[in-house]
Amino acid sequence: MAVYNGEHHLSDAISSVLNQNFTNFEFIIIDDSSTDKTPEIINNFIDNRIKYYQNKANIGQTKSLNIGIK
Repeated sequence: MAVYNGEHHLSDAISSVLNQNFTNFEFIIIDDSSTDKTPEIINNFIDNRIKYYQNKANIGQTKSLNIGIK
């Protein structure tokens, strides 16, 4: 999942993914250099399925998703 300044819906989105019936997955979150509370919200989730990466600069959704694929 790529996110940029998503603080208003991010917690609900992450909770929705983590609460699925299927539990054997890796949840990759790419923060596209957010300037809001996005990093804090992500870091509040303690779940070893979450792999969190932060871009050093805002590069856009498509490039961020491609980073997640790599």
